Amino acid sequence: MTLSLSSKLAAISAVQLMCMIAAAGQERVNPQAEALAGFSKRVTSYLSLQKKVEGTLASQKETNDPEKIKQHITSLATGIRAARADAKPGDIFNGASEQFRHIIKEDAHNRSVRDAFAAMQEVPKKNAARVNADYPETAALATVPPLILNRLQRLPDGLEYRFMGRDLILRDTKANLIVDVLHEAVPTVGR
Repeated sequence: MTLSLSSKLAAISAVQLMCMIAAAGQERVNPQAEALAGFSKRVTSYLSLQKKVEGTLASQKETNDPEKIKQHITSLATGIRAARADAKPGDIFNGASEQFRHIIKEDAHNRSVRDAFAAMQEVPKKNAARVNADYPETAALATVPPLILNRLQRLPDGLEYRFMGRDLILRDTKANLIVDVLHEAVPTVGR
């Protein structure tokens, strides 16, 4: 049985069409977008844990009593620490770490030495950032420069970015707790 030229072309076209359909069905995933989506998922998971732990605490009535406020913060931090006893640096930043470093490095490169120095003046340098540690009460809450914040993944209420020395941290604002650490996120001078 011999196929005619038109039958052969039809068969080839059918195979090509099936290959094109199969290729179109495969989504091309941007690895950077995938890493940021994973980061967002881990942030959401952490906030669910925070809410769950807070739900186990005695309800916090509105108060101006500093001792009651501090007691609630301490209880929340203790509960979160217990639930995340095995937490280590990078658990939340994970695959997005290099993107965060790149954004910070670009910002440092685009600033003059004077601006870069000024931006880091209030950053606490004496305390080593550790996951599950309290953010030091006496340390300044130096803000992350707005140009960097605009490029980093937006965080929901309850979490914020802060610098501690050259490290970028995620800080739980309700528990005053260091949730994750991205070590050496800020490049040294000359890099």
